[in-house]
Amino acid sequence: MEPAIIENKEELNKKSNPLFKFMGIGSFIYALFYTFLLYQNNSGITYPFFVGGTCLFFFLYLKKSGITAKKFSIFLTVSLILLGISTCTTDSWVLIFFNKLGFFCLFFYLILHNFYKDKDWDLSKYLCSILNITCSSFFYIFKPFTDLADYMKNKPSYKKAADGKGKYVLIGLVIAFPLMLVILLLLGSADAVFDNFLNHIFNFEINIDEHFWGISFSLLFGFFASYSIMSRLSVRNLKEEVPDKRTVEPVIGITFTGLISFVYLIFCMIQIIYLFGGWGTLPENYTYASYAREGFFQLVFVCLINLALVLICIKYFRENKILKGILIFISACTYIMIASSAYRMLLYIQVYYLTFLRVFVLWALFVIFLLITGALLLICKKEFPFTRYCVIAVTVCYLLFSFSHPDYWIACYNLDHSTLQEEEGFDDYYYLSNYLSYDAAPAIFAKANKYGYEKELWFRSYSEDITDEFAKKLSIRKWNLSRWIAYHLTRT
Repeated sequence: MEPAIIENKEELNKKSNPLFKFMGIGSFIYALFYTFLLYQNNSGITYPFFVGGTCLFFFLYLKKSGITAKKFSIFLTVSLILLGISTCTTDSWVLIFFNKLGFFCLFFYLILHNFYKDKDWDLSKYLCSILNITCSSFFYIFKPFTDLADYMKNKPSYKKAADGKGKYVLIGLVIAFPLMLVILLLLGSADAVFDNFLNHIFNFEINIDEHFWGISFSLLFGFFASYSIMSRLSVRNLKEEVPDKRTVEPVIGITFTGLISFVYLIFCMIQIIYLFGGWGTLPENYTYASYAREGFFQLVFVCLINLALVLICIKYFRENKILKGILIFISACTYIMIASSAYRMLLYIQVYYLTFLRVFVLWALFVIFLLITGALLLICKKEFPFTRYCVIAVTVCYLLFSFSHPDYWIACYNLDHSTLQEEEGFDDYYYLSNYLSYDAAPAIFAKANKYGYEKELWFRSYSEDITDEFAKKLSIRKWNLSRWIAYHLTRT
């Protein structure tokens, strides 16, 4: 009899999903977790808990799948949690957007890194694989139902007693949630104090007409998204091998990169002579100030083109010493272009002050500098781990940028320099009070006290806006460090 049982067990594993109970119950709990933490709450104190919970759920799934997490997962997980912390400490919608974009990219990088042998993968392979996983997960949207049907159909009799408990727990959870929702609605309407307590915690009116569909969609999305992605990951059909595509004749690359290099040589000589050195004769009606304060955005795009050009040539053209030399020259020219763009931007800022975009351009130039350095190392040493270098460099640079709260420094710089430009009619207060996030509030209040702006209309209006905005977000779930600091500055 014993061999028959083992045979039935093997047949069962072939027909049904062996992780169905873990994935089903786990996805259901994750959906509740996701909804409670993030429903109508995109930057509250709950966001880092969501990130940590998502990572924990992934590592549990990894363990259940019999896969040991790789060492680089530590860096990725810490970075993900730091992105979550940054989200609840800033009021800048731009930083919040990039934090979430960074979370998406890093989390899927973490997934692919642990499920596949990715040592030789390049950036394009990662991007295509992430798109493959996310898009093809939609085809697994009905997998919970088919897995449930297979599980119930193939469930052997000798395991009914043991497995029944897990089934009963799942049934109990399914019954508890809608029943508890109805009870909360009734108790909230029966007692004003209890209703106020619920509103204080959840920060939305427990009104079934207003929030039923939103909460329902959030629950369904959390459940089906997590289950579908896990189901897709169980089908490990991505090709791990990266074919060597360096088959294109290098003469082609030498020809077009050589012509581009000649143009760059002339351009870089002009930068050194006219911009950095201040020598030579400019075109008519041009001053050195007007000449320097233009073209920085164009140069940023050229630097990006150069980075892409170098990487494409390394990937597709056969190895050739002359082509390598030209690519090294293009990389060196890119350094000069980065310096030129940064210098022009700094001169522009001296006259027109700081904005978020101008600060972001300076940050982007530094990141491009690091990436082109990595590309230069890749040219000289093909074994250089360029992809991991890029992930680490961009992640660390962005985390520093995000936690620095650029809006604060923008307000500090602009208000400090406004006192030096009063005779020119400084009118940047509208930008400071309407376009910067509440990350700038500590700087604005400090400078207002220092320069006597407290009685000016723009500052009073700014303080009133903070008070009104904070009154809408008193929930514990939606607590945000930047908004909390801004509000308390208005109370002192």
